[in-house]
Amino acid sequence: MLLFATVQVTKAQVNSITGSVTNEKGNPMHDVFVADDQYKNATFTDSLGNFTIAAHPDSKLKFEHAGYNDTLMTGIKPGAGIQVALKSTGGPGASADSSTGRAATESFTRNEIAVISNNTGGYLRPAHEKGDTRGSQYLFETFVHGYMISSAGEVAHNPNFLFDYDKIGGRLLLTRDNKLITEIGWDQINSFTLFSNTDERFDFEKAPAIDPSHYVQVVASGNKYKIYKLIKTKFAKADYVNNGAAAHGHDYDEYVDDANYYVFDLQTNQPKKFSLRKKSIKEAFAKEADKINKYLSANSGDIDDAYLGKLGEFMNQ
Repeated sequence: MLLFATVQVTKAQVNSITGSVTNEKGNPMHDVFVADDQYKNATFTDSLGNFTIAAHPDSKLKFEHAGYNDTLMTGIKPGAGIQVALKSTGGPGASADSSTGRAATESFTRNEIAVISNNTGGYLRPAHEKGDTRGSQYLFETFVHGYMISSAGEVAHNPNFLFDYDKIGGRLLLTRDNKLITEIGWDQINSFTLFSNTDERFDFEKAPAIDPSHYVQVVASGNKYKIYKLIKTKFAKADYVNNGAAAHGHDYDEYVDDANYYVFDLQTNQPKKFSLRKKSIKEAFAKEADKINKYLSANSGDIDDAYLGKLGEFMNQ
């Protein structure tokens, strides 16, 4: 049903290559898919048309965008900025404002989803939600660009498809026209990467030792440790009560996120749950006490995802 161009995945990464992509008029192009055909890394251009990707000198970079001809670039030199101009096919994917790279279908919001099929796709029916409902069942307010790693270890991408993640069901959602939404089967993919409308990257993968039915977000990754964030969302109906003497509860429906964090030791293949407190983080990295103490002593501030990302980089050195 879904036709994707696929390439084998490897872990080889050497040089950080930067570049920019424009259309024929010289306008920067947003959300151009940039894939390394030789060593199989991938990313998207940002709102200014810029990108960064890890590559080798013999890498082959393919540039893809709906409504434009694919472009392949070879002979890449480290340190040299790459400039690419894509040529329009003149098809329906190339609009007058195509330099932004945003598909018209992204105006569709998550609150309009009522029915999602299981694997095979299904037509949407308008949903009704209270105007004061807070939070969301979905990771994003609109569908976004992304790509998947199949269960066979292949990168799968099609510029005509957009994605979102269902935090309650733990499944990746895919659409082409906002009339048909497909829930990607759990056994079909190992991981996926989504880019928000502000170009923030979100990596998710399976970690059965942590949860056998939900993907986990990768906060940090390396050859020794991974730091995961497991997000689960529950729907809480309004429970406001006022008996005249006292009032309690909420007068609005709400989607409530519950996030748990784990350190995954790649040597033992064991996860260890921790909280966003220094004492708990020290316990999670207990076998490298000196190293973790050094980092925590030198780095203050709020412990959040950004903090943990830098922590992961340090502990993987």
